[in-house]
Amino acid sequence: MSGEAENHAKTAIVPVQNASLAEQVATAAVLEDMQKASLQPLQAAPAPAAAPFSWDLDPREMLKLTSEVMTLPMVFWSTGLSLAYSLWLSSLPPAGGTTDPIGQRAA
Repeated sequence: MSGEAENHAKTAIVPVQNASLAEQVATAAVLEDMQKASLQPLQAAPAPAAAPFSWDLDPREMLKLTSEVMTLPMVFWSTGLSLAYSLWLSSLPPAGGTTDPIGQRAA
C-alpha cells in the first residue's frame, strides 16, 4: 500500500509557476471562450413542421388496406391446412404390398 501512495504523490499534477507569456495568453483565450460558450443560450434548430393529421381517407388506399386485411386470414388458414395435411400424410402407415424405399420397414 505504501508503494501506491508514493506513486500517486510522485505523479501529481503541479501547476507551472513560471509560464511563458504565450502560454498565459493562450490560457486566457481558452478560458474566455469557455466562459462565453457557457453564457450563450443554446440555439436549437427549429423543428420541421409536421403535416397536420387529416381524417380524409383515400378510397383507393382504403380498398387496398381492406383487401390486405381480408386476405391475411385466408393465407394463414390455407397454410395451416397444408401443414396439417402434410403432417397427417406423414403419420400414415405405408400401403399394403409396398416396400419402404430404405428397406427398414416390412409391409
